[in-house]
Amino acid sequence: MFDILAAGFVIGLTHAMPPGPITFEVIKRGVSEGLLSALKVDLGAVAADALFFALIVIGLSQVLGSRTGRIAMWLCGCALLVFLGVRGIYKLFRKNGVKGDDKEQGSSPMAAGFLICITSPFAIVWWTGVFAGTMAVHLGSDAGSLLAMFAGIAIACLGWYALIGMISAAGKKVFRPSWMSVLSLLCSLMMLAFAAILFWRGYTTFM
Repeated sequence: MFDILAAGFVIGLTHAMPPGPITFEVIKRGVSEGLLSALKVDLGAVAADALFFALIVIGLSQVLGSRTGRIAMWLCGCALLVFLGVRGIYKLFRKNGVKGDDKEQGSSPMAAGFLICITSPFAIVWWTGVFAGTMAVHLGSDAGSLLAMFAGIAIACLGWYALIGMISAAGKKVFRPSWMSVLSLLCSLMMLAFAAILFWRGYTTFM
């Protein structure tokens, strides 16, 4: 069982390590709100992964892999990334113009992490392709093996994003506020860049 857990951990790193919207949201939250907020984004993303895992295990991967499902997730993902990017830029300029609490009122880091992950085409492809393929070839329907594999994946994701969150939160204490503002702005711009890339790729694929 330990070998399956270790295999899940290694496979999970291929899911977590490539820089993407979750990475930049974790960095942005760590810089602007601290480690706890970054960890909440991490937990939200893993909660979305747990939902993907459950859907695939009960046999709904073909629904996530359908054309209609991919188009819906594509449009939702584009809209969410644009919203997060614009909101981050708005918050940054508002904070610079108005002194006070840096926290975003009414904004849930965990919900942001969940929504980014659940609408991410990369996450959909990864879970319906990499994990589903691994499950079909190596695991079959053994519940214990499936849970061990997911536990390894979850540990990898939690650990990697927690490390990113700690680095970004530590940077807030080390670097000048102006540098942190620039980093936060870059993360928001990266969100918009991902939205543009995602829209173009989806447009050329589906239209």
